[in-house]
Amino acid sequence: MQQEKIGIFDSGIGGLSILKVLLQSCYTDFVYVADTAYLPYGEKSPEVLIERGHVVTELFLQQGITTIVVACHTSSATTLPTLQKAYPHVKFIDMLFPTITAACNITKNNSVGVFATAATIKSGVHKTLLHSLKLDITVIEQACPLLVPLIENEHSTKQEINRTLQDYLSPIMRAQADTLILGCTHYAFLKERIKELAPCLQLVCADQEAVLRFARTAETHKKRVTFLVSGDKAIFKHKSEKKLLQDFDYSFESF
Repeated sequence: MQQEKIGIFDSGIGGLSILKVLLQSCYTDFVYVADTAYLPYGEKSPEVLIERGHVVTELFLQQGITTIVVACHTSSATTLPTLQKAYPHVKFIDMLFPTITAACNITKNNSVGVFATAATIKSGVHKTLLHSLKLDITVIEQACPLLVPLIENEHSTKQEINRTLQDYLSPIMRAQADTLILGCTHYAFLKERIKELAPCLQLVCADQEAVLRFARTAETHKKRVTFLVSGDKAIFKHKSEKKLLQDFDYSFESF
């Protein structure tokens, strides 16, 4: 019996880091919604994010999908409770809480840094949840508004990215944090760069935690991914094909 399709959504290519690991372990079909017309989510108001959350959820329901991976920390931080209340029959799987839990388990000196979008940092969700798990933990939050545009822009140079990362890492390093939460799925594509610049930091990233949320299943058919894109479909297709070098069937549609 074929498994139910799994829905994944993000504002752009960040959620591909989640899709990539799930393609390796879950032998089912996926629908990936890329809301690129509203990229980046990190600069949008909560009202806009809630409205987009409803639009995307309804789109998944039209596809018969009731298991949705919220592959966007900003959405998890600002809209998830509203969506869970509005759609009680939908299973929303967020990547936020698993990374926070992992960071609490990993840190040795109770000092954790957080890289996230401006909207996520403004919500204070990381600090609140980390303190709920470890009262004496020190949390150093760093908004990183330039990272998503740099990652989405394939013409960004290594020098530009490294210079920006060094600026954002400085307060984390000054505070002597030993663990860094990459609180945006886009940032998974910068893990190796960050390790080079700050080898003393233990990185916690959603793509590492995503596979733990799903049971590994036996392969029964070639996996298929349907990409639904709100913005320029050709641009997203070009970017995603460079990120996902996997053996699966796929198609791109606009919504």
